[in-house]
Amino acid sequence: MSFSGNPTLDAWMVGIVCGLIAHHGIFIKGEWHIQAPRIIVGHLWIFFVLTLASYITRGHGFGKIFDVLLLMSSGYLPGLLFSIIIYRFFFHQLTQTTFPGPWYARITKLWHVWACRDSKNHVVLNRLQNKYGDFVRTGPSELTIFRPEIFMALDGPHSECMKSDWYDLLIPNLALVTARDRGTHAVRRRQWNRAFSTKALQLHDRKIMRHLDELDRHIEAEAKGRRVSNARNLFYWFAFDAMGDFVLGKSFGMQQNQEWHHVIFRLQRALSLLGPLSPAPWLIHVGFQLAPRILQLKDWFDMVAWCQTQMDMRIKDSSRYQEPDITHYIMMEDVENQKIIDDARAWLSGDSLQAIVAGSGPIANALLGTFTELGRDHTTQEKLYYELMDIDVSDTKVLANLPFLNACIDETLRLYPALMTGGTRMTTQKGMTIAGRFIPPYTNIVAPQYLISRRQDCFVDPLKFVPERWTTSPEMLLNPSATKPFGTGHTSCVGRPLAIDSLRFVIARLVKKYQFSFAPGEDGSGMGEHLKDQFVPNPGSLHLCFELR
Repeated sequence: MSFSGNPTLDAWMVGIVCGLIAHHGIFIKGEWHIQAPRIIVGHLWIFFVLTLASYITRGHGFGKIFDVLLLMSSGYLPGLLFSIIIYRFFFHQLTQTTFPGPWYARITKLWHVWACRDSKNHVVLNRLQNKYGDFVRTGPSELTIFRPEIFMALDGPHSECMKSDWYDLLIPNLALVTARDRGTHAVRRRQWNRAFSTKALQLHDRKIMRHLDELDRHIEAEAKGRRVSNARNLFYWFAFDAMGDFVLGKSFGMQQNQEWHHVIFRLQRALSLLGPLSPAPWLIHVGFQLAPRILQLKDWFDMVAWCQTQMDMRIKDSSRYQEPDITHYIMMEDVENQKIIDDARAWLSGDSLQAIVAGSGPIANALLGTFTELGRDHTTQEKLYYELMDIDVSDTKVLANLPFLNACIDETLRLYPALMTGGTRMTTQKGMTIAGRFIPPYTNIVAPQYLISRRQDCFVDPLKFVPERWTTSPEMLLNPSATKPFGTGHTSCVGRPLAIDSLRFVIARLVKKYQFSFAPGEDGSGMGEHLKDQFVPNPGSLHLCFELR
């Protein structure tokens, strides 16, 4: 018996109904980003098998069964997609609360992937803010909020928000920064805190000075030879060499060799994936699982494998356990309990990758930001020099009490934060209220720090580098809560003390010893128009001419 009198149409309609049922009964519930590769392959495989079976059995008595199943499958996908589109466009909870945004953002995040193909998400979001205001619907279940109070709402002591699906990036490896469960994060955070105790920081600071001496030697040689310094390379090599020493107990040797280490070069290439793909985390998992050895994806897996190898070497070499580096502290408990097992190895390899990426990039980015602004403004450069001229720039306690030095760092971190648009959070089943607007449950929230910290209603002349706003001109600081360069609350950056010490030592040493300016043809645009948002910032070039004072 047929519904319409046309068996072909009936089979196709049944497939559409199956698609509707699959959406409302299965896919509308929970998170599916990790399973996305299996879902795609599974659907393609079923369609392929039915197509092949229909072709092989054509003319046989039971061949009609496969023909019907194939017709049903051809209706299933349109039914599923139709159901998703209609629900998201007309019935989704964010549609009911009338948040403005591009109409296509209601349906998919693929528009955002295309818009960020050049890794300029901060530019994309700035355009949306100018057009739609401080609350913008940027995805089917996503809001981008440009209000300064968003930081405390998401990560403050009373927040119940959780990390979004983006943080499953490292699966099956684990890391402190990607731990979504609060209890798991709290346990791992306590292990990491040991690595940044007062005693541990004193040991780390000595390592900083060793790598700073190497950086200084290269700059001095270039200054005496009147050669242009490639500041981007020099600062990145310093940051990665130091972080390798902090995390793994050994440098990458880039300053000594004056070239990029092959693993860090691959890491830089791999991070370029995060610019366009971060808006749609399920696409990252599709790429990781279905094309792991292609182009930049191969670079990512080579970097992960290298970190795993380093951790395996570390575990086998018991003599290295006493070295005062970060890995020593975070693996101490497992070593003492003699339980270096698969789970612990997964944490160690993930944490090592996290520390190298999240530690080196932001330090290099902040140094490039500071020297770009000081190279552009010689008055500010000289003002900082006069504060440093009679100071022991190797004494961290002295540097911590220099108001203008620390104001320069604060201003750099305001203008060039370590996370430009990343750090997405998700509301719980209770939802939350921001600036009088209720945010529905299970909504992803993007808080673009790069743009919030440049708001005109929070900072006078927000696009200008004015360290005095943090010292002698507090009237220029209208709302200091609009900048949280290291985050806040239980998810704040655990390595903040080490990063600040590194910035103080480098800036103080180089400003006291050298005058510097842009090289011929350099305009400092590397931190502006050439800056890329690849979860961590990726600045353009900076060439400086240093002169000994």
